[in-house]
Amino acid sequence: MTRILKTLGLAVAAVAALVAVMAPAAQAETGALTPFGGPTILTGVQGPGPVFDIGPGPTRTVECTTSDLDSTILGPTDPVTFKPTYENCRSEPGFRPTTVTTNGCDYRLGFGRPGTTGQLPTTGTLQASIVCPPGQQLEVHVYENAVRHAENISMCTYDVPPQGPVPAGIYHNVPGPPADVQLTLNANFFALNTIGPAFVCGGMPFQNIPFTLTGNYTLRGFEDLNGFEGPQIPIHVF
Repeated sequence: MTRILKTLGLAVAAVAALVAVMAPAAQAETGALTPFGGPTILTGVQGPGPVFDIGPGPTRTVECTTSDLDSTILGPTDPVTFKPTYENCRSEPGFRPTTVTTNGCDYRLGFGRPGTTGQLPTTGTLQASIVCPPGQQLEVHVYENAVRHAENISMCTYDVPPQGPVPAGIYHNVPGPPADVQLTLNANFFALNTIGPAFVCGGMPFQNIPFTLTGNYTLRGFEDLNGFEGPQIPIHVF
């Protein structure tokens, strides 16, 4: 029995030593979005292109004239919680009127340390989660035309519950001046199709279907002047 306990003790010690050696390496893979200053307002404006790919293929895409990510951080932060804003959205095919209702849901982006996981020295990986108040979810409503939009009668409705984290693409540290961060988002979530035929909406009613958050965003930092944007300041992931 003594020999067994001694062997077990050595095994536990070996595992503990291995964990201690591996812990710094694991921590080294995590980066932090860092402003070169104090409290910082972050704004992320998307370039042209879809914000969502929905269904296999995808079956539908959604593009908005306004697709912004906003946050405020006090210093180096990871993950960062962003409030999304979507306005004047359309869905293809058919250039259908579309609304995106966030219901208080946010995106939480985690930043890998630049230069790790096979990326370039200025580039790192992203992870994303959808986080919502209790009982809430992101909603996307696609309407057949402007009349149905005014009547609030959806052709396709997608409910996107809280989920993640999932792999979400990559970011690039851009030297500036002033330095900013480019996000290339490609985060694969799922949505529940609650109304509409499969060939139009991408899935049978009440079936989970692919829902991808996508797009290229320019993330900039501004000095936080009591909630107002001050001068632009550099930001980087370290």
